[in-house]
Order: sequence, then structure tokens, then C-alpha cells
Amino acid sequence: MIRYASVLASLPLFACASAPSSDLVAGQPLMLLSSEPVAESAPTAPVVAPEAALPSTTLVLGALPVDSKTSFAVSTFNPALYPAVADEGLRHSRTTIKAGVYSSEDADELDDGFIINVSWMRFFTSIFALEFEAGYLDTDGSDGGVDSDLWGMPLMVNGRLNLPVWVLDLYGGVGVGTIYYNLDVDTEDDDGFLLGGNAFLGATVNVADSIALGLEAKYYATEDIDDFDVSLESFALMLTLGFSR
Repeated sequence: MIRYASVLASLPLFACASAPSSDLVAGQPLMLLSSEPVAESAPTAPVVAPEAALPSTTLVLGALPVDSKTSFAVSTFNPALYPAVADEGLRHSRTTIKAGVYSSEDADELDDGFIINVSWMRFFTSIFALEFEAGYLDTDGSDGGVDSDLWGMPLMVNGRLNLPVWVLDLYGGVGVGTIYYNLDVDTEDDDGFLLGGNAFLGATVNVADSIALGLEAKYYATEDIDDFDVSLESFALMLTLGFSR
């Protein structure tokens, strides 16, 4: 009995010595016991301290930047350096229809006839262009009872010097090529190709962004036709209509 009584008497002291302390342990969160489930919170994105704004990248066309290390340049075509090539329209490339009077200078028996040419021209600088020209001419006449009839097709490659003045184009040039001809004189006829060339002067007025009206004077020179001992030396005066797309 005495032993049991001493054990029972020591139980309150043991309970006091082993009871957990209610004080929070430093650095540990307070845990509450609950019968309800605790919802998990969504992870939050880490907060990043704002940094100084980076200098924006600059895109410079046609020139290198001089005051920004973060800028870069893209090399590009500078229209100011090549005005004729950069310009679209009539002073870039054009197609021209020409029509007018054809007059033979070497064959007296031929009267004045007509000529129609079509050309395509490409500007390489503000003052120089290359022109490809094809045409058709037709004339006939009579002298001393001898009837003559001539038709031909001139094919020329021309170099053209151009002087642009506001809406005007003053120009001149020369070219080389050939003329296919068919000549009938009385009962004789001949045809073939003659080596030839041409020289010309003219002016056009740009009446719209893609339309030009003008006047052109052209001189043709060729080698002689052997069977008739004449050439196709001639003069043509033509109205011109140029347009571009």
C-alpha cells in the first residue's frame, strides 16, 4: 500500500515535468489541429525587383547610328543617291508609240509615206536610257512613168541622253540596227536586210504620272540596195505617246 501510494503521489509531478510548453519555437509556424482539410494555396510567382529600363533598339535605314551602342543599322537602297532608278513611272521605264510622216531622201520616185514605231526604254541614270525600237514604214510613188512601192521594218537599239526639266524631257540620241525592206520598181523587186543607223532629237511633256506626249524627228541612214543603187536614207517626223505601268 505504501508503495502504491508513493507512485500515485508522484504522478502529478511527472505530468507537470512532461507537459509540452505552449510557447512557440522560434522559426516554426503555429500548427492548429483541425478535423477539416486545409486547402493548398497556389504557388505564387517569384517577385522580381524591377530593373532599370533597357534602352530601346533603334532601326535606322540608310545610315549608321552614331550615339547609341544598342542601335543597329540595316543597309538599304538610298533613293536620294540614284534618283532616276528609284523613281517609278516615266523616268524609270516606258513604252512609246510613235507615228508620223516618212520621207525618202535618196529615192526621188518615192513620195512621202507613213511610219509607225514602238519602243521600250529603260533609264539607267537620270540622263541616260537604252531604247529598243521596232517599226513599220510604207511609201510609194511614180517618176517618169515608173511606179515604185516600198515597205520596210526598222529594228534599232538606241542610246538616249535625257535632260529632265520639270514636266519636260528634252532628249537626243543615236542607234544602230537593220532595216528589212521590200522594194518594187516597175516590174523588178528586191528585199532583204540593210545595215543602218539612226539619229534623233525630241521632246516630251509628262501630262500625268504615267503618260507623256511628244514630238520626235529621226534620220535614217543605210547601205545601198545593190540592184537599184539607192539606199533607205530618209527622214521621219513623229508624234509620240509614252506610258509606263
